[in-house]
Amino acid sequence: MTVTKYGVRFSKATLIQLGRPEYVRVMINYEDKQLVIQSTSPRDPNKTSFLKPSKKKMEVQWNNSLLKGNLKELMGWDLNNVSYKVRGKFIPDQNLMLFDLKKARVEKK
Repeated sequence: MTVTKYGVRFSKATLIQLGRPEYVRVMINYEDKQLVIQSTSPRDPNKTSFLKPSKKKMEVQWNNSLLKGNLKELMGWDLNNVSYKVRGKFIPDQNLMLFDLKKARVEKK
């Protein structure tokens, strides 16, 4: 996952491991500073659109200012001058990807 001033981007590897889901549930653990995305069904009332089935490019980018703002505030990140990369850990029995925000690497622009 990459977080920049332009949005939050999820890699091809993340999409493949999650099974190319059309919908995910997004959860933030503020205490442990973790972000989780979990594949979910279209009937889930807490779903968020993720990958359109017709999309050929294997990448998802959200330009959600609320999510960016939450991550920026939680971590004290300077999104105007740098971007942050966070490796995900796939938890197969729950079909989710966990991102430990404390382990983010700073990427110079």
